[in-house]
Amino acid sequence: MTDDFPVVLGICLDAEAIWLGINPDNARRPAHLSHGTFEIHEGLAPLLDLLDVHGIRSTFFVPGITAERYPDAVREIHRRGHELGSHGYSHRSPVGMTLVEERDELVRGIDIIHGLTGERPVTWRSPSWDWSEGTLDLLLAEGVAVSTNFHDRLGPYRHSRDGVALPLVELPVQWHLADAPYFIHGGRMERVVRTAAEVEQLWTEEFEGLYDWPGAFFHLTLHVQLICHPGRLRMLDRFLRFMKTHPRVVFMRSDRLAATVP
Repeated sequence: MTDDFPVVLGICLDAEAIWLGINPDNARRPAHLSHGTFEIHEGLAPLLDLLDVHGIRSTFFVPGITAERYPDAVREIHRRGHELGSHGYSHRSPVGMTLVEERDELVRGIDIIHGLTGERPVTWRSPSWDWSEGTLDLLLAEGVAVSTNFHDRLGPYRHSRDGVALPLVELPVQWHLADAPYFIHGGRMERVVRTAAEVEQLWTEEFEGLYDWPGAFFHLTLHVQLICHPGRLRMLDRFLRFMKTHPRVVFMRSDRLAATVP
């Protein structure tokens, strides 16, 4: 890696899958699912336009069930030059699954995106950022080259086993650099939804700290159904402009950043 400061936008296009993954009974709650449907009706197009204005190419993580429901959205993301990463099939955590179930979730999610775009995803994000004891071997067997799930470092690194480097790069994530802790609601009236200005201040403070931290990068996790409401989208525009004032910043897709890791 060079003296560049990489910035990665990891964007989840979950649609209804996030709510079905939390509780399958939500399939009988159309108003509840509409939190996710907002992504397709209102959120995705202005976000893609904003990224175009800034000349940014990002990584979108799409569950297989969402790709099946909204294939045109997946194709449009691909057409605009963004990476399509796999996000499982049904947006369920691998924890508690059998190894056979986990493999099926992984492979189905990858295969559906491959079929829609003609490119096999090499980047994978687990729903809920969880791994099981068998996840590493499954990822290696399926040729996944990039994981975005661990929280243990401030810069990219390569997974290893018994001191031997593996062909799997980790791009660590952090909960405070995601929109969900501040904006998700989902019917829980006790949850405090933060203002966009509060979140902008928090992300700005963390960006400035990481920018001066040796070997660090900035990995922002976004959800189309959360960040793409108009006031929040304006905040994201301001924040992108702020980051671009820093001369070492380079916006990168996950796969392209991972390719720079020794």
